[in-house]
Amino acid sequence: MPSSIGVGRILGIRVDIHFSLFLVVAFLSWSLATGFLPGRYPHWSTATYWSTGFVCALSLFVSVLLHEFAHSLVAIRRGYRVEGTTLFLLGGVSSIASESRRATGDFVISVVGPLSSLAIAAIIGIVAVASGGSSPVYAAIEYVAIINLLLGLFNLLPAFPLDGGRVLRAAIWAVTGSFRRASGISTRSGQVLGLLLVGFGVYQVIQGHALQGIWVALVGWFLNRAASASRSQDEVARALERVTVGDVMDASPPTVSRDLTIHEAVFDHFVRGAVRAVIVCEGERILGILSITDVRKVPQAFWADKPVRDIMTPAPLKSL
Repeated sequence: MPSSIGVGRILGIRVDIHFSLFLVVAFLSWSLATGFLPGRYPHWSTATYWSTGFVCALSLFVSVLLHEFAHSLVAIRRGYRVEGTTLFLLGGVSSIASESRRATGDFVISVVGPLSSLAIAAIIGIVAVASGGSSPVYAAIEYVAIINLLLGLFNLLPAFPLDGGRVLRAAIWAVTGSFRRASGISTRSGQVLGLLLVGFGVYQVIQGHALQGIWVALVGWFLNRAASASRSQDEVARALERVTVGDVMDASPPTVSRDLTIHEAVFDHFVRGAVRAVIVCEGERILGILSITDVRKVPQAFWADKPVRDIMTPAPLKSL
């Protein structure tokens, strides 16, 4: 994800943090310290409100990280390559190199995240009930239990790209045998839920709950956009299903002599011809290929004197 920074690896999985995470931690800390905590614990000091609010805000993203790691570890166990996990504005996302090859794999990988959050909520909830009281430690424990409960339940909603939407897709896929049909239904449910959340968020704002309303609307907008993007990808994949490389390739690509200067190749072909690559030949023999990427590696001051043979990607070339 763009604008993310790597913070290291945990159990071999790369963890990145998007810059928006810092904004959310600041917002949650402020919201908890000035609203939620004073309402429940009116006798604390200002410093206690803020320190507890900050710890609670961080605990949310630790919970999200555990949720995403549950997905990643199960995916790895089932033979998939996990590229990493990114924490961002609205939670987290695990980058799994490919879609599940079977409905059962899709189901297991998807459902384990919410189940792990619900399990954490149950365990921490028992600890909270057993400890009781009104100390900052108790407040933080209670918050972790509540946030994991909400995280698990929300992600079980049957709307793509939420985990519940992926579970729905796996179930329909298993029944119908059609991944495309299952994907279409789950993405449509994601679009609908997203619009409903945006509408509810606007209603909240009208009722005077601006912060909560904006947050709900933002989540709804994200869901709708993500579901719409996935639906568009499915439509493109369907359109390209019967298109071959031969249908879209240039059957007669432009060729240049090995002795042509870079300057001549750029202005005669890349600029005037609007191409991104040319074949370098000597008579009928293909010597290599010259691309814009090759040209960019050479300072423009050398273009007039340097022949293309010096910077081309030489044969043998990969073929399809």
